[in-house]
Amino acid sequence: MSHLDVQRLFQRAFRRAEIPVAYSQGFNPHPVLAFATALSVGFTSSAEWLDVRLENEIDSDQFMKRVNEALPSGFRVLEAVFADDTVAALSALMCAANYTVSFLCAVNDAALQTAIDSLLGGEIIVNKHTKGGMKDVDLRPKLYRLVFDKPGKLLITGEVSAQGSLGVDLLMEALFARLGEEYPYAVHRSALYSKDGLIMPRFG
Repeated sequence: MSHLDVQRLFQRAFRRAEIPVAYSQGFNPHPVLAFATALSVGFTSSAEWLDVRLENEIDSDQFMKRVNEALPSGFRVLEAVFADDTVAALSALMCAANYTVSFLCAVNDAALQTAIDSLLGGEIIVNKHTKGGMKDVDLRPKLYRLVFDKPGKLLITGEVSAQGSLGVDLLMEALFARLGEEYPYAVHRSALYSKDGLIMPRFG
């Protein structure tokens, strides 16, 4: 699902659950909610955060129960935390994310490890689509960790920010270029981190 589809899904779930969501002012009012960061199409995740402004406070357990009853299969609210107006937007708090890459076929782990060591040894130049068109960028400063978690799985920690996030698919393209062959894979985002290094969110 696209990020816009997920946004619409939660807007509808909030309406069905009769959550008192606040709306923006103006000619085209819309629910005041925002995700910390968009998830790439085709990725799965158990670590998506969104903030939503309510017209009046409701019990967090009731909020979760009512929303989960209105959500379709595959989507669940796992945690709800109240934040006061002094807390910055989630997009401003986040700085990094964990991803698990699972290969969908047998792989040569030894050859992959050699390719990883080569990749981490210098710049990782990829051709990336930007607002100004296609541009060569270096992913290495945005990549904090790339290791084998266990056979057939890679654990990646990379930058997530409004200024430019690590592109996991671009990183995998660069890795396969070093390897000389490609493998089918799936990506799961397992954690977002705030700038103080804690798993988001940590309010108060």
